[in-house]
Amino acid sequence: MTVISKPSDTVYSDALNNAELVRESDNDPHALAHTILYLAERNDKLEAIATAAEAYIRFGQDPQLHTNLVKALQRFENYEVEANMMDDPKFGLS
Repeated sequence: MTVISKPSDTVYSDALNNAELVRESDNDPHALAHTILYLAERNDKLEAIATAAEAYIRFGQDPQLHTNLVKALQRFENYEVEANMMDDPKFGLS
């Protein structure tokens, strides 16, 4: 797989804003905007897990850090369940 450079914060924000506009216009025939918005939200949840896991491991497996990690995992799992249950993929992607 080819490595793709990380977009700048401005480019990323612009892409998400444009994806929102495309979804609102109901003109997303290839579901690119839908996919970008879904993956952005999923990525946010996964980054929270990675951050919590790193803190938990780095700082001696503190009980509060363990709780933070478990909560981040639960938020991700809840998001995935909710996303899989949605009838209309347009809803819930704000």
